[in-house]
Amino acid sequence: MSTKVAIRIELEVVNSQESEIFERSLRGHPMIEECYAVTGNTDYLLFVAVDGIEEFEEVHRNILSRLPGVKKIKADFPLRRVLPT
Repeated sequence: MSTKVAIRIELEVVNSQESEIFERSLRGHPMIEECYAVTGNTDYLLFVAVDGIEEFEEVHRNILSRLPGVKKIKADFPLRRVLPT
């Protein structure tokens, strides 16, 4: 059973050119199921589905850390669903 992981990405530089390059690079990775440009402490919110921590480590190492312009990557793993029940 896969787990949907929320990943917050902060870019080194945020401008229209860098954002376009980053967003275009996401399209080549089918494991990245959703992406949202957001406000706040991070620039993008991504969702990936993984089958465990080992698979997430592989996604982190081989995909996320190689995306252009990435400064920080933070992931949130769900522990249990509270709502809806």
